[in-house]
Amino acid sequence: MNFALPPSERPYPSKLFVEVTTACNLRCAMCVKQSGPGIPDEHMTMSTFQRLVPAFPMLETLLLNGIGEPLLHPRLEAFVQLAKEHLQEKARVGFQTNGTLLTPERARSLLAAGTNIVCLSVDATDPALFQSMREGGETEDVNRAAAALNAARARASSPDFHWGAEIVLTRDTLDELPRVVEWVGERGGAFLLVTHLLPYRQESVPSVAYNPNVDETLAFYREKSREANEQGIDLSRYIEARWRFRPVDNGERTVAFMEKVITEISARGLPQHVPNLVAHDEKQYRRMEELFRRCEELALQHGVELHLPSLSPRNKRRCDFIEEGSAFVAASGTVHPCYFLWHSFTCHADGRIRPVDALSFGSVNETPVLDIWNGPEFSDYRSEIGRYDFPHCGNCSLAPCDYIERHDFEQDCLGNSLTCGSCPWSVGVLQCLR
Repeated sequence: MNFALPPSERPYPSKLFVEVTTACNLRCAMCVKQSGPGIPDEHMTMSTFQRLVPAFPMLETLLLNGIGEPLLHPRLEAFVQLAKEHLQEKARVGFQTNGTLLTPERARSLLAAGTNIVCLSVDATDPALFQSMREGGETEDVNRAAAALNAARARASSPDFHWGAEIVLTRDTLDELPRVVEWVGERGGAFLLVTHLLPYRQESVPSVAYNPNVDETLAFYREKSREANEQGIDLSRYIEARWRFRPVDNGERTVAFMEKVITEISARGLPQHVPNLVAHDEKQYRRMEELFRRCEELALQHGVELHLPSLSPRNKRRCDFIEEGSAFVAASGTVHPCYFLWHSFTCHADGRIRPVDALSFGSVNETPVLDIWNGPEFSDYRSEIGRYDFPHCGNCSLAPCDYIERHDFEQDCLGNSLTCGSCPWSVGVLQCLR
């Protein structure tokens, strides 16, 4: 094993995300499964899973989930057991689950097989709100699941096993976040992942809680907006004043001030989407800042490892999937580079329609997994991503454009063949178990 090289340059993946099934027993409104792309229900076969074994001895993490509910797979424990026979002693094996099928018996069998991390989907503690987000689920399901995991851990004396939770943060669930932190801590959970919503439907766009402007641009704009307010100028009226939709107090001064701001942002080499900037909701942003501070304090009190997303997209991007040497294997056996390009779907990132096509480098049923990883296509892709030389599509005043609104993506406005300019993971607003 060559640990001297960065994970993306090693001749083997360090993390494998294996989609054991695309089937699910719930109909969560915020899930790509329910967004209409037609992802068929499919269980990964044992023969396909066995083709991943050559990569196991070098793995640090093996996560057995994707679009579906892992506990629906009848051979999940067999997958875990097979993996543990080949993994390093300190390697992690786990999955995320909605918890509805996590009975005491299933929890014991999973720990006995070698599972050492489980993440429960807990989007609210309020029963009605929980049901509205997770159709078919109830808060009592995750309560029972947490109790089952704790009992199985105590019975098996598994000090290396830990569980936690993930919440999808929306404007409707902001007040639930502190309660979920407490819920995890009071039940012995180790961590809480917090991710923003990626809307797969137009009607979900108003539920998005994060600010769409990149952090460095937003920080500069907030500073200038305060200066403008001190001079009696309201920059939120810029669009009206600029295009003279209706008379605006201090209209000419508003236009002059904002256009100077636009020029200064451009001079700093920062991306900007002017309509989003002037629509910035300072009250909402401060509410989010205070909420995150409060949750960090609660997490510290309860001994919970809290992973918060960015309040707004980061200007300095980082693809954790590439940087950490990850590969994603679909239930069918095809190999992909990340969550964003695992399946084909349509989303409404930043309120704009965005078709996304899955990117596959081959199938383990046809080509050995390490040959796919080391093949020129996947290797070159990882190298190119690492340069981060692609635009901030969500923070461009010219967007939406036909470069990213087509399913047959060819290139972005800089000539890159990468589809990463609108990825919400690399800018820190989306997170997942990894």
